[in-house]
Amino acid sequence: MNERFRGACNYAALSPSTAKKRISAAALAPLFFAILSISGCTGVTSAPKTAASQSGTPPAAATLILNVSKTSLSFSTVNIGSNSVLPVIFTNGGNSNVTISNVTISGAGYTAAGVSSGQILTPGQTATLNVTFAPAGTGSIPGSVTVTSDASNSPATITLSGTGAQAGAPSVALTWNPSTSVVAGYNVYRSQVSGGPYTKLDSSIVAADAYTDSNVASGQTYFYVVTSVTSAGVESADSTQTSATVP
Repeated sequence: MNERFRGACNYAALSPSTAKKRISAAALAPLFFAILSISGCTGVTSAPKTAASQSGTPPAAATLILNVSKTSLSFSTVNIGSNSVLPVIFTNGGNSNVTISNVTISGAGYTAAGVSSGQILTPGQTATLNVTFAPAGTGSIPGSVTVTSDASNSPATITLSGTGAQAGAPSVALTWNPSTSVVAGYNVYRSQVSGGPYTKLDSSIVAADAYTDSNVASGQTYFYVVTSVTSAGVESADSTQTSATVP
């Protein structure tokens, strides 16, 4: 500590002496506080900033999520020479950009457009994938679309189902009440004898509660039952039988 300031501090602490000239309290106060603020004789200090005051709120961790509006598309029956288009919407549900790396599609007659490799979706942005079914043959035709990205829930796969039919050819349209339980889809069975045995018509489970049987002949009667299938592959008992006679 500077000798001059220490002396000033000591002097301020001494009892008044009649041999020395008194300094009024009003005159002493500014000098006293000026000395204290320089010499540090008392705790008049400026506290350093703490780490908490110097740092702000840490940034949120990056999340890359790509949500899909549907996991299956059912095109029902489409005549040969015609086509049907169904959309699937992809949404960036995270807080960081998501980059699409690949779009692959399988199944005869299926094509897709609107989402491509290298496409970037910013947080909250959407992109629509339009899937087209243009069958070249008759019967049930399964397929799938897979979209791969750098999202944590990649890849996203959409199952496809559709039936090709000849224009003007006979067909039987089936509908049923959906299951009250959570199921992955349904299997459709047919027989030409009441009570069976039945043959399964679909090559993959039917996601919708409808199916068109286009592989029928005029003048014939067909008998149908439907079963529900869980995501674990557990199949229910047969539904009530229904029949149809093709004109």
